[in-house]
Amino acid sequence: MTTPFSGDDQEVLEQDPMRSLALDFTVFYVEEEGRWLRYALGKLRNRADAEDAVQEAGIRLYEKWDRALGGPDVRAVQAFAWKLVRDAVADTFRRRGRVDAKTLKLIRHTGPEDTGHEPMDQLVDRDALRWALEELAKAYPVQAEVVRLRQLAVDYPTIAAVCDIAPSTARTYYSLGTRHMEYLLDPRNDHQGRGDLT
Repeated sequence: MTTPFSGDDQEVLEQDPMRSLALDFTVFYVEEEGRWLRYALGKLRNRADAEDAVQEAGIRLYEKWDRALGGPDVRAVQAFAWKLVRDAVADTFRRRGRVDAKTLKLIRHTGPEDTGHEPMDQLVDRDALRWALEELAKAYPVQAEVVRLRQLAVDYPTIAAVCDIAPSTARTYYSLGTRHMEYLLDPRNDHQGRGDLT
């Protein structure tokens, strides 16, 4: 890692490798924290819980930072960090001990009626998107996880490492997952919140 320190500071860092590890961690954490927080907010829907989960994951990552750096490349470190974030979010769900009520409203298409396919960025009702993602997670949890991570701009190789699947499978799962969600959100389909994906 190149550091923006003066020569004296650089000598101190070279003499104290633990301090250098802490600086590497800080740089990594600052770069990734925003995406982790958006992921946690999307899952937990509570800012305080999401911040707590990200901080908990950050503490776990810091405690295991030297082990995380033993991976083959940066993607391995990112995948390890994402797994810690996912675990922290799951722990938060368990601690809360409550289930969020599902919003069962459907949205109208914003495009022409003759097309049966609307891009995800044109779907404007976030409650309906959350509901569709929850329904997808019930039927196909890995597809739902791939869709969540991809919407946070995580690249396919990192998603593949996080979900323990091949990168080409991650692309396929994203495509299938978004199509399933569009099906659920299509008001012309009479599924009335049953989540008929199977």
